[in-house]
Amino acid sequence: MAGWLITVGSPAFTQYLPTHISNEGIYLFLDELATEKVIDLHSLVKPYARKEIAEKLLEADSSRTVLNSRQQAELDFYLRDYMKELPVSDAADYGSSWLWMSKGDKRFDVFYYRDSLFQMTVNPILGTDIWANTNGSFYHWWNGVEATSTIGKFAIWASLRDNHESTELTARDFQNQRIGASNIKVFSDGKRDYWEVRAGLTYGWKWGHVGLIMEQFAWGENNSGANIFSGRTPAFPRLELAMNPSPWFRFTYVHGALISEVVDSTLSFTTSTAYGTDYREVYHSKYLAANIFTFTPATGLQLSVGNSVIYDYRHPHAAFLLPVAFYKAIDHTLNAAIDNMNSQIFFSASSRNLKHFHLYGTMFLDEVAVDRIFNSEENNLVSYKAGVASTILPNTRMWAEYTWSNVLTFKHHIPTTTFESNQYNLGHYLEDNARQFYVGIEYRPVRTLNIKAYYNHSEKGPDHTTLGSMPREGITPFEPIVWESTHIGIMATMQLVNDLYVRLGYEWRDVTGEAEYLERWTPEEYHGRTGTFRVGLNYGF
Repeated sequence: MAGWLITVGSPAFTQYLPTHISNEGIYLFLDELATEKVIDLHSLVKPYARKEIAEKLLEADSSRTVLNSRQQAELDFYLRDYMKELPVSDAADYGSSWLWMSKGDKRFDVFYYRDSLFQMTVNPILGTDIWANTNGSFYHWWNGVEATSTIGKFAIWASLRDNHESTELTARDFQNQRIGASNIKVFSDGKRDYWEVRAGLTYGWKWGHVGLIMEQFAWGENNSGANIFSGRTPAFPRLELAMNPSPWFRFTYVHGALISEVVDSTLSFTTSTAYGTDYREVYHSKYLAANIFTFTPATGLQLSVGNSVIYDYRHPHAAFLLPVAFYKAIDHTLNAAIDNMNSQIFFSASSRNLKHFHLYGTMFLDEVAVDRIFNSEENNLVSYKAGVASTILPNTRMWAEYTWSNVLTFKHHIPTTTFESNQYNLGHYLEDNARQFYVGIEYRPVRTLNIKAYYNHSEKGPDHTTLGSMPREGITPFEPIVWESTHIGIMATMQLVNDLYVRLGYEWRDVTGEAEYLERWTPEEYHGRTGTFRVGLNYGF
């Protein structure tokens, strides 16, 4: 890559600019390289920083001879984008480039500027998806703009999207992986609009970063929805601290300001002006504190443990601003003899020790008592995920994954401390009382072309939070099954240029269940048996 310093040495600045978790192409490519043991990858916590991605691509470039022709072409394709994060070897590469100007091997950007201190990129966001089946045709399209910049060790970015749906495709209770929306404007013809904002300000150094971020994040190894933090909620602001001081240890802490959507009558008030009388509603405050520690006892093997708490003090509490802490114990101290907050513990294991194979598992503990383990009449509130992925066939990736979540896992009985933001669950997208089996295969014959075939079967029992079932720990899961969904599909996706995706697919679904749950958990267009064609494209995310 002419004009760029292709070395693995430390860059002059170490800013943190995230690559959104919806940018599937680069995440899948890095996963493939890690499973092939070309690079070492920590895939539990996402998003990845652009600089980290650039260094992983350089690591792969240093082993270029072991890559096949498709992988080499894909490596060069992504280097054209992510090499912007590393030092240049020629000062002539400093300066501006507009959409009509080419600057070396760099990817296309509408506007790009760089000098020895400051760097800035501006690009439009535009995309659409159109679906059609026997229930009709429907669409989602979006437009906006994004800008990223770095100044020394600081990174600043922001983006805005205006989303338009022809019918209700995004809703709090729909059991799908669409990123949530809030304050949706619904028109008389059923069409819907909503805004989405992502932004951040971070300070980075060689082995970590800290900053204020408003962007989705996901914790948990997965191929079909993480079951620690899914990244499905509308973006909420958070303080994030991440450290990787040693090859065998890394740590991430977040403190987020969640949106409770529960009105606080003590703070709400009535106003009277020349325009009339109005009642100003104010939401209860709600916060998340979470950390996760990852240990690497051997190359390719990663063991992680972490914990979190949802709390509803009026202001952030100093105790939960401690990054390294066991929050359940703190909660028991702060709320002795009264109702506790909502705390969780989680564990993860990931192994890429065997070439061509990735074995992983995650356990989310929402409420656990040792005596219940040996009592068949009582349940612990837990969610398990286990999976295996393989790249043993050239240019092919296969996987199988199973997720099992007990009754009331990811749930809570106090509205201001639920495991939610904007009423979207933070955990696995199927939430509690659910199980899922997911298998698939991807074939990548040429650069960035991904042809995926998959089978996904999910089923759920009743929502006992709504029913108020008691005793909570004695509820039998999956009795009865009230919602069942089977998906069989094929999807072809390709990046024509960096961040310009086109896709074409077909999916057969059979979604059945009790009328109440079918209506609540599934968009109307997918009720019953459907065969749906999909076509779409997007530039940016």
